[in-house]
Amino acid sequence: MAEAEGGDLASPRFALALAVIALVALGIRIAFVVVVAPRVPTLGDASAYHLLAEHLAHGGGYIRPFDDLLLHIQRPTAEYPPLFPALLSLPARLGAHSVDQQRIFLAFVGAATVGLVGLLGRRVASSTVGLVAAALAAVYPMLFLSEATLMAESLYVALVALLLLCAYRAYDDPKPARFVALGAAIGLATLTRAEGALLGVVVAVPLGMLLRDLTARARIVKVAIALGVAVVVVAPWTIRNAVRFHEFVPVSNNVATLVDGANCDATYGGAQLGLWRETFSQFGNAARALPQAKACFEGFDIADPHFDEAKAASAHTRAGTSYARHHLGSLPKVTVVRVLRTWGVYAPRQQVSFESLEGRPRAWELRGTFMYWVLAPLAIAGAVLMRRRRRLLWPLVATAVTVTIVAAATYGQQRFRIAAEPAILVLAAVTLVELGRVARTRSVAP
Repeated sequence: MAEAEGGDLASPRFALALAVIALVALGIRIAFVVVVAPRVPTLGDASAYHLLAEHLAHGGGYIRPFDDLLLHIQRPTAEYPPLFPALLSLPARLGAHSVDQQRIFLAFVGAATVGLVGLLGRRVASSTVGLVAAALAAVYPMLFLSEATLMAESLYVALVALLLLCAYRAYDDPKPARFVALGAAIGLATLTRAEGALLGVVVAVPLGMLLRDLTARARIVKVAIALGVAVVVVAPWTIRNAVRFHEFVPVSNNVATLVDGANCDATYGGAQLGLWRETFSQFGNAARALPQAKACFEGFDIADPHFDEAKAASAHTRAGTSYARHHLGSLPKVTVVRVLRTWGVYAPRQQVSFESLEGRPRAWELRGTFMYWVLAPLAIAGAVLMRRRRRLLWPLVATAVTVTIVAAATYGQQRFRIAAEPAILVLAAVTLVELGRVARTRSVAP
């Protein structure tokens, strides 16, 4: 396969420029943690990640962090995929135990993400596109907000960029080793956020079909290698869950809270249409004030001495799916609004306020939304340019397809758009570079 314009990724000038951009990105992220100091809610995913990482650093296993904190009961957990807590445990193992220290550690992960976006842009289009995409990633709040609020998306977006880069490399040279690398990236992304498995399938299967120089059998083999390796990477965690819970839990039990909180009266109509609601914490006060909100997710009864996370998750999943089945007439409207919320075009100010409940400073979430509104049309134009130039576009488009499916099946959340952000940045950079080329051409025209 022919390489995209831009040639060798090891070009010294490109590497130096990309390293400088990554260092600037690191400085921005550390300054944001120190100066803005976004809060981490006492109850929430970020605190759970922090506590779980601390427990892992002290030689423990994956246990329910709030059960241990509040009741001093250690129960096995698969509520969250395992890779992000494992990553967060690394600074704790070295003596960095505070939330701020963990966030600064994630700033380095964010700088690596910027570098990967730059490499992806270079492979997709050119060195200039790669550097512009990296520069956009360096200052894009939708990336560094996840790092500063201690959320798994900070690792997931890096792995998505890596996955896309591996997909393009496998397309360029469809050797088995390239598809092994793609499969490993899919597996690691899945162990960070469960929808990484969906992204892997949506990327890999059509990619295999696009390898026109190979026979049909060879294409199937390449795709099978990638997906098989992904299964092998995830399998130890799945086996561990089967041993601990005596149930099949491929990646996470978190789907229970998603399904139950997204399918209830409060989210099927009115101002909270397409959102997620719970009624057990201070964040559930608005939902609790509504008589119908009792059908939303009401938390786990961790005080029950016989509490079993997998069984409780199954019960909540059944409750949510049952509600959806009994309200099929409303489901199309709810699904559309979920997708529109995730793509930032439905009740954006309300959405910004909703996202700020997870600790994201509202002003910065709003700035990120404004920047996204600028980038999105540029990205669409970039996709059109890529198509006209007959460049491989599917891996980038696959991220948008995956985000749309996840939003439709869960609820509206801009944070869920994270898998598409590298593609948005790269495609927007394609348009900006083309606009710059046109402007230069016109400036020198007689």
